[in-house]
Amino acid sequence: MLSFVKSSSQTPALLRSLWLAWLLILLPILLFAGIALRFVENIPWYDDVEMFVVFIQEFYAADSLNEKVYWLLEPNNEHRILFAKLAALFTYLTTGHLNFRGMTLIGNLFLFLLLGLLFTVFRSMRLSVWAFVPVPFILLHPQYFMTISWSITSLQHPVVLFLSGAVMYLLSRGGRNRFVWAVPLQIFASLSMSNALFGWLSGGVVLWRQGHYKRLIIWGLTGIVTLILYVRGFTNVQGHGQSLDFLLHQPHMVVIGFLSFIGGSFDLLPVLPYGWRGILPTLGGTLLIGLLLWLVTRMNWPFRHGETPTDNWSVRAMNSHFFVGCYGLLLINATAVGLLRMRYGYGVMLVSNYMIYPALLVSLLYINGLQTVSPLNRLVWQRICLGVGLVIWTAAYFWHLPEMLYRNKFVLVAAYNQEHNNIGLGGQVGTFLEGYIGTALTSAVKEGYYVFPRSPVADYPVNTAPMTALAQAANETYLIESALPPSTRRAFAVLRSDSRTYLAPSKTPYRLATFWLRRPSAVWQAELRISDLRPGTYRIGWAYESAEDSKNIRFSEEVIVAK
Repeated sequence: MLSFVKSSSQTPALLRSLWLAWLLILLPILLFAGIALRFVENIPWYDDVEMFVVFIQEFYAADSLNEKVYWLLEPNNEHRILFAKLAALFTYLTTGHLNFRGMTLIGNLFLFLLLGLLFTVFRSMRLSVWAFVPVPFILLHPQYFMTISWSITSLQHPVVLFLSGAVMYLLSRGGRNRFVWAVPLQIFASLSMSNALFGWLSGGVVLWRQGHYKRLIIWGLTGIVTLILYVRGFTNVQGHGQSLDFLLHQPHMVVIGFLSFIGGSFDLLPVLPYGWRGILPTLGGTLLIGLLLWLVTRMNWPFRHGETPTDNWSVRAMNSHFFVGCYGLLLINATAVGLLRMRYGYGVMLVSNYMIYPALLVSLLYINGLQTVSPLNRLVWQRICLGVGLVIWTAAYFWHLPEMLYRNKFVLVAAYNQEHNNIGLGGQVGTFLEGYIGTALTSAVKEGYYVFPRSPVADYPVNTAPMTALAQAANETYLIESALPPSTRRAFAVLRSDSRTYLAPSKTPYRLATFWLRRPSAVWQAELRISDLRPGTYRIGWAYESAEDSKNIRFSEEVIVAK
């Protein structure tokens, strides 16, 4: 009787505890979904034009099924992007035009599917849901804001990581039916981004660990055929021979690049010069590699510790196979990035597009640690990693949320300039890309494939009252400054001639102190690349919204003469 009373009195507390855990898990998920839904626009950027706009035009111009398949599988740069093109077709068929917002959100959806895959592995360990709380904080944040907001990157990195992870999960769980599903899924992943080709190697390791040698032969032969077919028709290898030369002359830089890429989640001071900025990611990468090696050595390997085939069916063994497969995929990818990209400069290792990879690796190491550490130390491990996750998550929002919001305004302005001046969404005046992007988008609009978004200053009336503005040319850029009302919430510089109007976004509200402390700025600044301006004489003004003046556009007497 006493026992019954005690257990019943604990039930509400336990339920409250579980609800709190789920609320903590949902916090980063809902916040991440919110910023994606709010700040992703229906605007193409650079590679999007070739890979989606031109693709849709060529696909529907094709007369035969063979031609349509050709355009689906045609390589773009060094990748085939089958899933991305299928997503473009899907949004076109469902919305009536190329919907880059829809495509980008589809890519973001795979981040949540990836989180769901990690949760599936976690639940197999039968631990309290509290132990999963650090994972969404480590995985979901705007450190990789370019992946969140750019169509082509969102339809490559998150998609292929989920597909490859799903392949490793199917292989790790064993069984003929799962293997039969894993093979076509791996082929599909390989045709969706070249990084997924590494899955053939890591998947082979999983099959070898399991002792499934017949399946390993089938897997290897299928992978070889896929690779041969994949590279057929490739004409652009992006100077990979130069990367090998760089490795021979500066091998230490390739190693540093590899470690920094692995430790990208620890890029906690992105405003520092690269010489200082790179210290934390490089040290973090070294620590993660050490942790990974320790975790792997704790796993039973074939021909060690008397492992028997029945071990493959234990949850611990299946999870170990999954972790090894994912580690292999991520490490081979990091090696390729360090080898092939480091010659472009150290900054490429910390580019926003890549930051989903270290985030996934840290998440995997944490879950693997839950399985490996002793029950006595599991709570300590959980608290340490929760602290690390909160630091990563908080730093990501502090540094990169303002960047993401600024990019939102930047692409809106770029779309306006592209629509009205045929420049803005890629390339420079007088270059091949200017004509290529301009022709493709003009044709897409004319044929109904694409609709430009509404002008960000469409409802701003012109106020004839004069204002003061200053323009200075420096580093191939016009810097435009004006004193705007202290309550100004948003503003765009406006450059108008007799025949053209350009917009330029202001970074002022997205500087850290202004953004987070809501400090009013005495001077607002905007930048516009000098080469974007067509010849003419442009008056300088501002379109701004404030509590005093509401929305309006005012011009100064200052002019810029573009030649």
